[in-house]
Amino acid sequence: MERFEIDKEVEEKVNQILQKVTQLPLEKILSYAIKGEEDVIQLYKFLSQKIEEPHAKMKFEQFVRIEAGHKKKLLKIFEELFPGIKLFEVPLPSWIEISSEGIRRDIKSNDDYLNILKAAISSEKLAEKMYLFIAQALEREYADIFTSLAGDEKQHYDFLVNQYLFYKRAKAEEDMHKKMDKLLRGE
Repeated sequence: MERFEIDKEVEEKVNQILQKVTQLPLEKILSYAIKGEEDVIQLYKFLSQKIEEPHAKMKFEQFVRIEAGHKKKLLKIFEELFPGIKLFEVPLPSWIEISSEGIRRDIKSNDDYLNILKAAISSEKLAEKMYLFIAQALEREYADIFTSLAGDEKQHYDFLVNQYLFYKRAKAEEDMHKKMDKLLRGE
């Protein structure tokens, strides 16, 4: 399989945010993770509504349900560990915000879809890293949950990378056909 490269600038931002988040107390880390899940749910709802290809549409709808389940698990853990405390507003961009800076939020072309997929890929990588970090910081009972969440994010990452590579190849093929048509017409 072709290797996918996350934009180096996005990867750098992700690592900077991860370093900042990992210095926070657990209640703020969990609040940050819950916000990330909320954002990614919105992204997958958007993609499921905009994409026409049936398999991808079904996968994005499935991701919405899975991420909603993640949010529910995180809220339950937060409430168990910090009863009576409200979620904290963490003044750091969520993994979707980091990954999607400057990206149009509509799909009018293959390029738009590829850019949104890149943002989703980066956000899944950050979520996976975040959950693995949290798993190391918690008791085994909760650590297993976060390790499982990280595994889900890895599966989402793998699907998104495959989706990206498929559409990138399709775009390259489409571009080649356009160039061939121009050459044949003598343009």
